[in-house]
Amino acid sequence: MSILEMFFAFIAVVITATLVLKNQQNLVLLNVLLIFEWVLLFSHFFVDGWRWPMMFMYMTAIVHLVIIVRLAIAHKPIVKRKSRTISIVSLLIVGIALPSYLFPWNTHSQPTGSYDVGTMTFPIVDEERMEKWTEDNVPRKLVVQLWYPTDATTGLKRAKQHDTPSIFMKDFGQENGIPGFLLQSFVNQKTYAYEEAELSNEENEYPIVLFSHGFGSSRIQSQFQVIELASHGYIVMGIDHTYYSSGTVFPNGEHIEPASIQFSEDMSVMDEYVREWSADARATMDWIEKVNQDGDVNGNEEDTWLHQLKGNIDLERVGYMGHSFGGATAGHTLATDDRFHAGINLDGFPYGEAHLVGVKQPFLTMMTDRDLLEEYLQETDEEYKQELYSRIEIISDEIISLDGALHMDFSDFPLLSPLTSWIGMTGEVPAKEQHQKINELTVDFFQNSFNDN
Repeated sequence: MSILEMFFAFIAVVITATLVLKNQQNLVLLNVLLIFEWVLLFSHFFVDGWRWPMMFMYMTAIVHLVIIVRLAIAHKPIVKRKSRTISIVSLLIVGIALPSYLFPWNTHSQPTGSYDVGTMTFPIVDEERMEKWTEDNVPRKLVVQLWYPTDATTGLKRAKQHDTPSIFMKDFGQENGIPGFLLQSFVNQKTYAYEEAELSNEENEYPIVLFSHGFGSSRIQSQFQVIELASHGYIVMGIDHTYYSSGTVFPNGEHIEPASIQFSEDMSVMDEYVREWSADARATMDWIEKVNQDGDVNGNEEDTWLHQLKGNIDLERVGYMGHSFGGATAGHTLATDDRFHAGINLDGFPYGEAHLVGVKQPFLTMMTDRDLLEEYLQETDEEYKQELYSRIEIISDEIISLDGALHMDFSDFPLLSPLTSWIGMTGEVPAKEQHQKINELTVDFFQNSFNDN
C-alpha cells in the first residue's frame, strides 16, 4: 500500500470503530473524521490513481458518508447491537489487508549498485526491412527503453513499471488469457528508475547490454534485472519486438497491438521468428553505433538527450540477454553477429542456428530447477527434451539450474501476487530471494566476461 492508502485505511478503521463503539452521538468527531477520510480518498486518486484492490475501501468511504449524514439528520445511532462490533471491524480489516496482500503496491527491491538509475524511451526505424505483419508498405520499427547510470535525480519522478499502463494491461491480458485489471497494482507501481535523468559522467564509457522479452511480453518485464545492472554502471536497452509484444506505444502515441502469432510445434516456424527478433537486435545495434558516433540518429547538432551518449558507449563491451524466446534470440544473435561480446539465456529453448553455427563468445544459460523442469516436461516427447538439453549444452559455457525456480521466476511476474506461486506459475522460493540470486549471477557474469576481453 502507498502512504496515502495506509492513512486512508487507518481513518476508515477509526470511523468504523467510532460508529460501533457507542460513540455515534459524537457527530463533531465523526464529521471531522469523515472530511479527513474523503480528503485522503481524493488525494489518493490524484497521486496514486485508483486501484481495484482498494474497491472495498472506496465503498467503505461511501457507506461512512451515508451513515454519518443519516446520523446527523436522525440524531440516533445506526448500530445498536454490540454483537455487530467485532464482525464489522473484522470485515473492514479483511477488506483492507487481503486485497493489499494478494495484489501489493510497491514490490521492487532497491538496486544494490553505486549508481542511481535513469530511463528514457526512443523509437527505432529499420529502413532496411519492410514490416511483414501489416499490409501497409512501411519499414520495421521498434520501441526501445534505456536504463542507465545517473547521479542527478533531484526533483525527478520515478518511472512507472510501464509508461502506458492501461494499454499494457489490455494487450497483456488478451495475449495471455487473463483479466487485464489484475495487473493494475503491478503495472502502475513506481520503479527505482528516474524519468529523463542525465547520464552520469563518472565514467568515460559504459558497457551496454541489450534485453529481449519473452513471447507476447514486453521490454518492461524484467526490471528487477535491468535496473540492477544499470545501478552497477551498465547501459541496458530493452527492445519491444513489435507485433510480438504487449503495450507497444511509440512516443507519438501510436499503439501497435500484438499480432495473432502463436507458438508452433514446427521448429522451422520458430526459427524464422528468432531470425526476425535477431534482425531487430542488429537494427538496434546499428542505432547504438550511430548514436555513439554522432550523438543523434540523424547526425544533427540539436541539443537532445541522445547527445549525452556520444562517445560514452563502450562498443568493445556489448552484451545481450533475454528471457524465454528472448533468450533464444540472444544465443542466435551472438552466433551470427560478432559485435556482441557476451550473452545470457534466461530459460529459453535455443531456437535458431546457434547450436549449428556455434557461440564463440562467453554465454551463460540460467534455467528452471532441473527436477521441476523434468516434472513439467514429463508428458513431453523425449526427443524434444533431449534436443533442448543438447542445444543448451552446445551453446553454453556454463549452465546454472536455479533451485526452486520456474520459468516465470526469471521475470518481474512473481512480484505481481503471491497467487502466482500458489497456483504453480512461479516457484516456492520468495521472488525477491530468487531475483537476488539471478542478479548476482548476471552482474558477475558480465563483469567477468568483459574484463577478460
